[in-house]
Amino acid sequence: MLKKITIFFFLSFFACSIQAQEVAENNSSTSKAVEGNGVFLIKDFPEGVYKTYEDFLEKKGIYMGDAIIRKSVARYKAIDKSVAADQVYFAWARNDVKLDFFAVSFNGVLYIQQKYVRKYSVKEDRNQEGDNALSYHRVMSDGKFLYLEGSFANGWSKAFAYGTGGAVGGAIGANLNRLKGVVFDVEKKEFNFIRDCEDLNLLIEKYNGTKIECKEKDVDILTVRENIQKIIR
Repeated sequence: MLKKITIFFFLSFFACSIQAQEVAENNSSTSKAVEGNGVFLIKDFPEGVYKTYEDFLEKKGIYMGDAIIRKSVARYKAIDKSVAADQVYFAWARNDVKLDFFAVSFNGVLYIQQKYVRKYSVKEDRNQEGDNALSYHRVMSDGKFLYLEGSFANGWSKAFAYGTGGAVGGAIGANLNRLKGVVFDVEKKEFNFIRDCEDLNLLIEKYNGTKIECKEKDVDILTVRENIQKIIR
């Protein structure tokens, strides 16, 4: 009888120990989640390339040093490290081949590749297209989300313009592009384009800011930048 009681108390103690450990681990995970607080800062991404979104989310960059260089979009010329550039290509220094990664942290600046901006856009924005899918856009502001800009237009409209053929069609297609703000919700893996004043107000409301008066449908990029700064931190 005494042996049975001893075994019973041992098993009870063992079960309680396991439960306590599980509670401690859950509290630790919750604590870490709260500590992160959903804030994403450029300085927290180590220098290097991020092949996938998952690598980016986990901040697992591969350091490349001088093996990669920045190139201009217009003439594909090397850009000095001291020069600020909002849209660039990255290439291998040894053979000039363009890099194809989700993101690149370079000299303290964070860039995200254009093709992934479209790939992970919310459903309403998947018709937004740029002209240089393998180029990278600079992250201009950080905090609750990441903010970048680029020239984009409705893909169907561009396709129609280019479909007319020749230099005229190409010129029309290029002129449809307009500089737009883009918000990257890192945790949700979503890019949202700020196409007009209503889009901006929806974003402001989402982050508990003060909505602006929309006198016109379109909104200028300076107004977008001003209001982004009010809600991003």
